[in-house]
Amino acid sequence: MNKVSQQHSSAGGDIVGRDKVTNYNAAPKGKIEKLLIRLQEQYDNDEETQNIIDELARYHSRRAVDGITGLESKLAVAGKCDQYDDAIEKKEMFAKLLQRWTMYSSAQLIFSHILAKAEIEFTQVIYPQIPEISEASVNALVIERIVNPIVEECGDDLLAINHNLVLGMIYWLAEQCFIRWHHPPLVKK
Repeated sequence: MNKVSQQHSSAGGDIVGRDKVTNYNAAPKGKIEKLLIRLQEQYDNDEETQNIIDELARYHSRRAVDGITGLESKLAVAGKCDQYDDAIEKKEMFAKLLQRWTMYSSAQLIFSHILAKAEIEFTQVIYPQIPEISEASVNALVIERIVNPIVEECGDDLLAINHNLVLGMIYWLAEQCFIRWHHPPLVKK
């Protein structure tokens, strides 16, 4: 048997005879990760609030710039009637999740963040491309630009946000008139 003595050894770091195990508790990286930690604390301590922040309250008021209201009407005008049953189910899943967490201030900040992210990505990036690309391409953009990033950012155990819930959020935003798949008809002059 070989014996090695490190009795008089010195180094600029640890001297390890074999395997060194190091545990790191990394600090939260982003805004959502920090809010999720705060939400867990609020949930554990039952710290509810009675106020809804303005950023989230904005999404609870409907505004139909084109006169088409409701999810079913929006899907019909976009030629997506066949998606209504799935859309309404997913929208309701999201609405229940939103309602469940609305009384926690950190959750309100998380939801206002992801709702704004979805709205901006859809209206500024996806919506302008709708007349020029296929429905499959629109769906791929929604998944790539909205669904996957939000699931990655918020899919922790506490909120348990998954792909269906994020799609439900998009349908919820459509019902609230923040998202639409159809372009208004061109008006001849």
